[in-house]
Amino acid sequence: MTKFDVRSEPSEPLSIESWLSDHPVPENYELPTYPSNKRKRTKATRAVGSSKRPTLGDIQPNAMTHPSPTKDKTDSKRRQSPRKNPTTPKPSRGRRGKQPKSPEDNEITPRAVGQLSLLTNKPLFDPRSHADAETEDDVVEDDTCLSSEDSKHKSSTRSSQRTLSPRKALAYMQDAEMSVKIAKIPSSIYPFPPAAQSLRNDLEALQKRKGLIEGSIRKLAQGKLGNDDEDTLYKGRETTLTPEETFEHLQTWHKILQIEGAAEECEVEDCAEPSWNAEVHCKLLREALQGQWRSKNVWYRDITTAKIFDKELLPKIPGLSAKSKLVDFAIMVRPQESSVLEAAMARKCSSMPFKTINQTDASYVRNKPIAISMEVKRPAGNEDVSAVELQTWVTAHYNMLKALLYPKNALGSFELPVLPLIQVHGHMWNLWIAEYKNANNEIIIHRRVFLGSTDRIVGIYQIIASVQRLAQWVAEEYQLWWIKAILGVDLETLDVSPE
Repeated sequence: MTKFDVRSEPSEPLSIESWLSDHPVPENYELPTYPSNKRKRTKATRAVGSSKRPTLGDIQPNAMTHPSPTKDKTDSKRRQSPRKNPTTPKPSRGRRGKQPKSPEDNEITPRAVGQLSLLTNKPLFDPRSHADAETEDDVVEDDTCLSSEDSKHKSSTRSSQRTLSPRKALAYMQDAEMSVKIAKIPSSIYPFPPAAQSLRNDLEALQKRKGLIEGSIRKLAQGKLGNDDEDTLYKGRETTLTPEETFEHLQTWHKILQIEGAAEECEVEDCAEPSWNAEVHCKLLREALQGQWRSKNVWYRDITTAKIFDKELLPKIPGLSAKSKLVDFAIMVRPQESSVLEAAMARKCSSMPFKTINQTDASYVRNKPIAISMEVKRPAGNEDVSAVELQTWVTAHYNMLKALLYPKNALGSFELPVLPLIQVHGHMWNLWIAEYKNANNEIIIHRRVFLGSTDRIVGIYQIIASVQRLAQWVAEEYQLWWIKAILGVDLETLDVSPE
């Protein structure tokens, strides 16, 4: 036997072709099958190509680059990603529409009975609409014009609605059931209401800037006012004031300087509305009213979170669904604690279906009648948006006053009062006067009267004087009308003054 030398090399290199030629494969040879967890091919897939598996000799060197003849792409059930799958529904940009409540819901849950509307026998305050109050502040247009009966049983989604621009919303509000129209001051078409003529005259007189600043601080003011310094700005003389009065005037002066600095800071740093409200408007209103509310029951409140509590108070526009709007501040009647007036207003508030005497049921103003509403926009804000908000808010205000008067005002013994509105755009403060016309069921908004600006010291003094004149109107006109018309109390028997 010869020994095998492991170091010897074959005469010819061994190749796959030569190896395959020495080991022929029978034609009827099939590879053994083993159980597998893979998904079985369908009948349509098996029909394509031969049922026999390819042998090793039939495989081409580049076979992996060609698609398999047994794979049918049309019948493939390969999983697709959500982004590629066309059947995946796209998420909606808006809020999902609410499902309509079934009629049996009222039988399951007890519902409060509200007051009757002035025009129909249906409840003015619908508890279901209060429970389903929208949280989004839009005016949206429906595909179809729905009546009040149909809208209760049909749910609307954001896909069938589109948001109107503020300009279009203002135009559509002129066609509302209680239409809102705009009039300039002065206007030959819509005369200015006589009930607010005295208020307008006094506010326009303040634009002349006479006697705005106390004479006791004239020396301090002369170095700060610059070109605004005039002899007519000052009133009184320093020698006629007591030390306490002089100290009070100095405190007011320093607070106004702080307000001016805060307003400039908010403008330069492009602050949002909450910063303007906290740093400028709250401090300015407090400075103007801090001595008025104790003597005349007038105060202010930040109401940026107060919503209109019932949809029946909103403007009713054919084909449109008006949603609640928010304003920033309210000047209201705030009676003294434990006074006769406070007790009378508390009783009236408790007798209402939703325990409020305002168009909002916010706890901090629900028993204090709102007299003046105020909307704020920063310098870069849209003035049309604030107009929509004020018009929606004043419409709800008048609807609420009509509900408070009904049914004892069925004969029209009381006319609805004018309602002042304050629009703040950046530094500029302007006054609008809303007037309700009962004959045409419309609101005329007379605008505008300039109140002042927060970018100048003299302008801040002018705003303070204007707000104090408005507080006088609240105390002497609106408060007395509310007591007589809403409470039905004789003014001689009701003490409105603080204890």
